Amino acid sequence: MVKILLATDGSEHSMKTVDKSIELARKLEAEVTALYVIEGNPQIGYDLFAAYKTTEDELEKLGKAILEKAAQPFQEQGIAVNTRLEKGHPSEIICGIAEKENFDYVILGSRGLGGVREMLLGSVSNAVAHCIKTSIIIIK
Repeated sequence: MVKILLATDGSEHSMKTVDKSIELARKLEAEVTALYVIEGNPQIGYDLFAAYKTTEDELEKLGKAILEKAAQPFQEQGIAVNTRLEKGHPSEIICGIAEKENFDYVILGSRGLGGVREMLLGSVSNAVAHCIKTSIIIIK
């Protein structure tokens, strides 16, 4: 079976990837996994733990809501979709999962950060394009 990993950040732009994933899943009779990555685990001091924990819980709730929103169009069209919430650096998580779990395609949106910021930080889609060992589809 063909496996598609759909990476989303919940933005309006990244939700365009859902339509393309549905189209591809239907054509290939593929299994789809929607992925949301909560970025990083910042270094914190003991005194900040309670505030950090609240923020982490809020980020998990947000991630679950984003995944539900991404999964809904698949479900409405009768296409099975798995959802997955992970923590870490998005490009590393996406590339790692794609490789370890033998996904055939990774689909994600491009998000132009623009100018100096993109040169310094890079975008997730750019980083994934450089580390991925499988086929990637970047939706503009």
